[in-house]
Amino acid sequence: MTGTWHTMTYRVHFYSPDTHIEYDGHLPYAKGVGGGITSRIRMARALARAGHDVRMVVHCPEKTTIDDVQYVPLREAKDLNGDVLILNTSGGPLDLSPVLELPREVGLSAVWTSGTPRPGGLDEVDYDFVYAKSNFLRRVARDEWGVEEQKIFVAYNGFEELDFKHAEQNIKERDPHRLVYFSHPSKGLDTAMAITRLLRQSNPSFHLLIFGGNQLWGQEEQLLELEEGVEFRGLVGQQTLAEELLQCSYSLNLQARLEPFGMVITESMRAGCVVLASPVGAYEELVRHAEDGFLIPGDHSMPETQKAAVQHILELSGNVEALESMRHNARSVIWDTDTMVKVWEGHWKWWFERKLSASDGNSVCRRCGGEQLWLADGVHCVACGRYVRDR
Repeated sequence: MTGTWHTMTYRVHFYSPDTHIEYDGHLPYAKGVGGGITSRIRMARALARAGHDVRMVVHCPEKTTIDDVQYVPLREAKDLNGDVLILNTSGGPLDLSPVLELPREVGLSAVWTSGTPRPGGLDEVDYDFVYAKSNFLRRVARDEWGVEEQKIFVAYNGFEELDFKHAEQNIKERDPHRLVYFSHPSKGLDTAMAITRLLRQSNPSFHLLIFGGNQLWGQEEQLLELEEGVEFRGLVGQQTLAEELLQCSYSLNLQARLEPFGMVITESMRAGCVVLASPVGAYEELVRHAEDGFLIPGDHSMPETQKAAVQHILELSGNVEALESMRHNARSVIWDTDTMVKVWEGHWKWWFERKLSASDGNSVCRRCGGEQLWLADGVHCVACGRYVRDR
């Protein structure tokens, strides 16, 4: 660590060596793209919106400035000097070691997780923290990657509140029978279609919209075998997606994959959709069963699990008061990008000043007894890394 950092305005570098998709800050809005790239772009522009000097060294086509974020092609980067360096890989070989080729003089260096595989080069890149996108990934980093607990900080992905605010200006009536699946098909599309099929046996008005597809992960799109009541929309821009979600009633997320975070959950909730999800990975952290969504246990591919999801939907559809209460709770989801910027800023301030900002001045973690940071999204233990949301 070099230099002196006392300002609340930071020079922030994002660095990702991934080359499986070429992109810049326009892509999520012009076409749509997977969660790793989307979260990277969202956080960069939110930090710039908050007044920070932000540079993205990524696989972009040219050097340019978008939403006050400087984009620099990997081949043109000369150094990564600044206050904060965020290292992230979410596709391709998942290898951070190319960063070793660039000079780095920074005050805080963080490896920002995107999935459960251990990134290549993790032992060599000399990081101060692993920024885990969930408590689930905190445990993965600790138990499977060998990262010390005190070097893990949990910070969720943020949804873009501005997209929903813009969409709500031209809000259309919500369709009480519209279901949505927006993710890679491998996660649980077959199950979403099976649930739709069962629902249509009770009421043929139920129908499913599918967004995303194989192109989310930079793959060739494959032709889906659709059936009556199912429509594939493919990749769409973020503002279009927000408009569509506001017209949906239920978001289907039953799967076996141990989800690292799950922006589909938080975005669905912000739109007022009732989420039905498997209790896998981080989903258990995001959904409060029967309060703002439903966690459906069991093998998602089994008929009894799918029937349980159908039963929840049918019962809730017939109870307007309970349905509106659940929608209200879902819309209260707190993890938008501007909130998460404050969370990152709070952690940076603590790191640079070594001064806890606990609201009671004497807060300790119930799990380990360590000191805690009270930040914009809740409570973060600086000893074991555990995050507890606070409403």
